[in-house]
Amino acid sequence: PILDSNLVSCFMVWGTVGTAQTEVGGSSSGTGVFYPDWVYHSGTCLQDGNEPAYMKGSPTWTFESLENCCSRFYSGWNLNKCLNPNGSGLWYVDHMNGKCVTDCEEGNGETCGGFANRVSNNLYSNPRDCCSAELFYRFIEFCEADSLSSECYAGTGLFYRGDDAGKKVCVRDCDPASGDLTCGGLVEDSYVVLHKTAEDCCFSEYLWMDVELCAARTTLTSFGKYWPDKTNGKCLKDYEMPAEQLDVQIFGSLEECCAFGVSWLTEEECFEASGIDVEIATEVGSKRFYVDWSLMKCVQDCIGDAPCGGLAPSWVTLYEFSSDCCDRLPDIPDEECIIN
Repeated sequence: PILDSNLVSCFMVWGTVGTAQTEVGGSSSGTGVFYPDWVYHSGTCLQDGNEPAYMKGSPTWTFESLENCCSRFYSGWNLNKCLNPNGSGLWYVDHMNGKCVTDCEEGNGETCGGFANRVSNNLYSNPRDCCSAELFYRFIEFCEADSLSSECYAGTGLFYRGDDAGKKVCVRDCDPASGDLTCGGLVEDSYVVLHKTAEDCCFSEYLWMDVELCAARTTLTSFGKYWPDKTNGKCLKDYEMPAEQLDVQIFGSLEECCAFGVSWLTEEECFEASGIDVEIATEVGSKRFYVDWSLMKCVQDCIGDAPCGGLAPSWVTLYEFSSDCCDRLPDIPDEECIIN
């Protein structure tokens, strides 16, 4: 099968350099042996015939191969520099630009940052290790992608606090250019805390806000619960009239909202102000029974005269038969269990 060209480009690693070659001096008087360059401190062994007099002809200082000379005098992480004087193709940190670059001549590849400093730059086999060791303050996934000059990195898709993105709720770690309106931008710094879900983010970052409301605003999904409009004395369903003040109380039912959100009104007044016909509302309830613990009675899930006790709050247990409900009140005689 033929791979999509965009997919192929995502697998490519730019900045490949050619095989490094040791430059040999052109002097015909050269000895043809390698010796450590301790005069110009090039960080490698030379083969130009210009070794100091004390090195000439000495097996202690001169070697038939570059590898043996480098192994003897440039061990450890310096060994790679010695073996590749034209650029190792390994990675080192570019603090100025906050990323890692390849040890190769600048302009020779997308990731080439120029030759590494022979003394001060540590070299790494890949940009991720370089980012981890040298740029700990950068978010490693972003640092790696930035170092590779990759346009394929789409972010983690996790959630983070949206302040820096100009949002009042959580946003996702992804590029807004993708067209996803939940994206707040790619996370670049390691201090940003990422969360697996919108709910986790909202609970940790916006504890003063109702978690479900925050999560709905974060994911741009409809939210069917109620909030009290205290100014106008009514309750509104959020997906019909979204709350602008995100610290508003949220209720699972219209009855709860009326009872606790605009408590100065009677339930009937609140329903009418909220645009709900009380007579129609009586048909909304399930007509099943639940315990009203404040009255120590069983009531029906409906609005109107007894035995209706109002629409049941979302957290209560509903019973199909009054006898099942009354079983929850063993100290109350059956004939007194149902409100009348």
